[in-house]
Amino acid sequence: MIKALPKQIDKTIYKLAFRVFTLIFVILPVVFLQGCEQISYYGQAIQGHLAIMSSEQDIQQLIDSEETDPKLKERLKGVLSALDYAEQHLAMPQAETNYRSFVQLDRNYPVWSVVAAPDDSLSPRQWCYPFIGCASYRGYYSEQEAIDYAQNIFKEGHMDIHVGGADAYSTLGWFNDPVLSTFFRRDEIGLHALIFHELAHQVLYLQGDSTFNESFASAVEETGIELWLKQQPELIERFHIRKERGHQFMALLKTTRADLEEAYQNNETKEARLNKKRDIINQLTDRYNDLKNTHWNGYNGYDRWFEKPVNNARLALVNTYSQWVPAFKHWIKQCDYNYEAFYQAAETLSEQALEERTRVLTLYDSAANPTLNDANKTDYPSLPCKYSPNS
Repeated sequence: MIKALPKQIDKTIYKLAFRVFTLIFVILPVVFLQGCEQISYYGQAIQGHLAIMSSEQDIQQLIDSEETDPKLKERLKGVLSALDYAEQHLAMPQAETNYRSFVQLDRNYPVWSVVAAPDDSLSPRQWCYPFIGCASYRGYYSEQEAIDYAQNIFKEGHMDIHVGGADAYSTLGWFNDPVLSTFFRRDEIGLHALIFHELAHQVLYLQGDSTFNESFASAVEETGIELWLKQQPELIERFHIRKERGHQFMALLKTTRADLEEAYQNNETKEARLNKKRDIINQLTDRYNDLKNTHWNGYNGYDRWFEKPVNNARLALVNTYSQWVPAFKHWIKQCDYNYEAFYQAAETLSEQALEERTRVLTLYDSAANPTLNDANKTDYPSLPCKYSPNS
């Protein structure tokens, strides 16, 4: 008589079998339709992800074990709390299966992203991939490989490059994503925000539109945190201070972007555009120092942002995450924080052409941030939760 495998072993074998099946029958056939450079790129991606997944440990077992460090136990309990909240209050059934395992990394980040833009433009280069469409960044599991690739782009000439590490990444439902040790650089608020954001990518992901995807996830993250904090009164003051500083810093970056866009459009020669660019970026540094010393009592939490060169690539990346956040947040409010209804409406919008998506999100953005003229209009429309094409 053959004994049944223990549940945890059986579960592990099933997950491994699924990954092997996906790798052999779904991913590899697509990879080998690409050129040699692409084969190498996807090879490092597959190898890097499977290496991380091979080190998974079940979170509940770690919590139950007497050998687990007490501080790690508390952080892992925080993860389970965030997952429970996401499932119950943010309509995220993906929380049932994701972030239920833990991986201790032996490096600073799990992945590094390369972003590139012309030295006189804020339009980032796009890379296209199977299954997820095009994105304005290219990810690597090795920092050195990311740097090498960035250097090859730089050799093309007239390009701004940024290479940055990320604490987390999403497989968009292809696999059950684990909690990584890099998550715990964040405090309790930041940890919940990260989990809400990454789960949102699994709720809705639009191929080929990074700005839509990141803005959607950031809006779910921010509104989710605001709701969660109502149950955590001891954290509210800290959150509001952080939120206000974040908004002020983003306003600085948006002003810089607007100034650069005007400079790139209004200066005929490349030399004039680059000279104006240098002046505007210097002004950003001066404005930040003034904000820090005048309004933040010397708080230097954003100093690290300036440790790497400020250029078009970095400012393009910032816009990717923030452009439509006010619009989506206002939409969630119009849905009375019924996330399931909001997700359905946003999914319907995601099926429309770029022009229609832009039109609708611009309406919600204007409603979220009305100008004086808008506020004086008596016929300003009350935007609904439900979306119907061309309505």
